[in-house]
Amino acid sequence: MLANKPFMITDQLTCSGGFAGMLGWTAAMPFDVPKTNVQASWDTRVVGSYFPELIRIVKERGPLALYTGLIPTIARAFPANAALFLGVEMGKKLFDKFVWP
Repeated sequence: MLANKPFMITDQLTCSGGFAGMLGWTAAMPFDVPKTNVQASWDTRVVGSYFPELIRIVKERGPLALYTGLIPTIARAFPANAALFLGVEMGKKLFDKFVWP
């Protein structure tokens, strides 16, 4: 039924990829913020400093601080992952049509 509506499939792939990227970054952000802080500070040792940094952020700024930078990250994630999903699916269709008929 959807084979006759390629634009609808394209829209669905694009939205699926975009929202999947947004959801993925929303779940990963609390783990990414302490990692970024450790990498950005020049005076800490890298090994073993992740969990102390995580605890410090939560104690000093609260748990919502673990989502610092979420808005620009998900704004970037939507088009990037939408294009990724679309490219993979279109590539699969090309391979199915021309390489493995």
